[in-house]
Amino acid sequence: MSRRERYIPLTDAELRRLEAEHVAKQKLVENRKTLIAKNLRSQRKDSLIQVLTKLCDENIHARWITEAELGMAKPVELVLHDLREAIQLATHVDEKQMNHNFSFDWDAYAEVKRLMEMLVSLSAITEAMEIAVHFMEKASRQIEYSDEGMMLEQVEASLKPILEALENHDETQRSAWACRMQMADRVGFVCHEKLEKWSGNRR
Repeated sequence: MSRRERYIPLTDAELRRLEAEHVAKQKLVENRKTLIAKNLRSQRKDSLIQVLTKLCDENIHARWITEAELGMAKPVELVLHDLREAIQLATHVDEKQMNHNFSFDWDAYAEVKRLMEMLVSLSAITEAMEIAVHFMEKASRQIEYSDEGMMLEQVEASLKPILEALENHDETQRSAWACRMQMADRVGFVCHEKLEKWSGNRR
């Protein structure tokens, strides 16, 4: 049986050692940031653009941060492509971890929400409604597989932009969409109050 399983508390000496190690690591991180900043300042503008573009190509999280910082506008087709990509990462499930509180990509959920907001701002409501159904299928499956559904808050936050956009939408279309969302919801409680109100179907 491991020490962790027996809940043996750390000694004062062990705590001091861990704290010292943490401080040392933080100093190294700050030193690296300083070195990177110093070297970036010495580069030409076109070189910086090449470095940043390469970084965005190789790391999706870096791309998300860069696009958000730049407030970059994108056409609807690219937003939809990127949304599907973010949804795939956000709602990934390892079936071997079923019924556990497995980790998930918080940043990917934030990107799903940002891109949903972008679709709405582009007045692409029909497209947003369609991809929201796809997202509901994937996200509710992830919730179903988890032990406590810890990602529910992120799922509902991601859907909030389209829900707000549909407040004054055609009631017939909205009702049909809400029914589809309810059918896609594998757990039966994602945004349930709003969807139940719009569809008229109690679950």
